[in-house]
Amino acid sequence: MNNAWLISLLVNNHSGVLMRVTALFSRRGYNIASLSVGETHDPTLSRITIETRTDGAGVRQVMKQLAKLEDVQKVALLPRAEAVEMELLLIKLVASSARREAILDALKNYAVQIPYVDEGKIILQLTDTPERCEAFLEALRPFTISELCRTGITALSTV
Repeated sequence: MNNAWLISLLVNNHSGVLMRVTALFSRRGYNIASLSVGETHDPTLSRITIETRTDGAGVRQVMKQLAKLEDVQKVALLPRAEAVEMELLLIKLVASSARREAILDALKNYAVQIPYVDEGKIILQLTDTPERCEAFLEALRPFTISELCRTGITALSTV
């Protein structure tokens, strides 16, 4: 049975590290469903958060292989119940002034920011859990999305 697993890596912050991590997944035939990377409070380290879908044996195997990579300082499996997960969405909608009220009405249950509006389009920003982001996209289904960008999941353990 395939499950979605969150893996958190602390890696040395220099070129080529992300390529080596993703190549490991590719060589073993594991798909990366979500990926986010960013520098930490220590500029010599980056955090990579990967969501992959495989069985328990597969995730254990990939974690062992990740730990063997020279630039990987720490590998951790993040249990969903013990992690804060967030994702950022930017969505550009076709939004004539006549449709804008209907769009805003559909957004009332979400903490949406609107960083850009003009006569024919509106850009929405939502930072929320992956589940809420999916629900948000579902709420926007009746409207015309001209562009969409997602960051992928980023997460920290609560323990």
